[in-house]
Amino acid sequence: MKIIAIDPGVMTGYAYARITPEGDLEFFPFQMTDEVDDLWRRLFAFRPDRIIMEDFDFRGGHQRAKTGINYFPLQLIGVARLYELTEPTGKCALYLQKAAQGKAYFSDTVLKNTKLYKRGIPHGMDATRHLLQWATFGAGYQHFNGKQDFAKILPVWRDNG
Repeated sequence: MKIIAIDPGVMTGYAYARITPEGDLEFFPFQMTDEVDDLWRRLFAFRPDRIIMEDFDFRGGHQRAKTGINYFPLQLIGVARLYELTEPTGKCALYLQKAAQGKAYFSDTVLKNTKLYKRGIPHGMDATRHLLQWATFGAGYQHFNGKQDFAKILPVWRDNG
């Protein structure tokens, strides 16, 4: 199963992932400054079966509205929704998670202690948090037949620095 986790923004975090036939979760986090059409092309090139994405929350109340807010993440969420509806096999599912969900358990400390942290890509790590939340505590848990643990989560890169 191919999965893409996305932390949407002007600098968008990604984690390309797959669940191997043995039940391992392999992933590769990165971040890019993408436009809306870049995400569309990325989704069609990768062809994920699942998209895990941070949902948009308007935070900051009335004062934030006066100073302006970047709605670009909403456009990226719209692209993911459209991809889910038009994906050729009809088998792609989109899971939206609140920012607090993704960051609730998988702090930098937890990721570093489990050797899943990659330095220099904070948005890629946020996408990773959403991936791990989905795989460990969310709907993704069902794909591991109750056997998901940190030992079965394998970063694809070799340098954990």
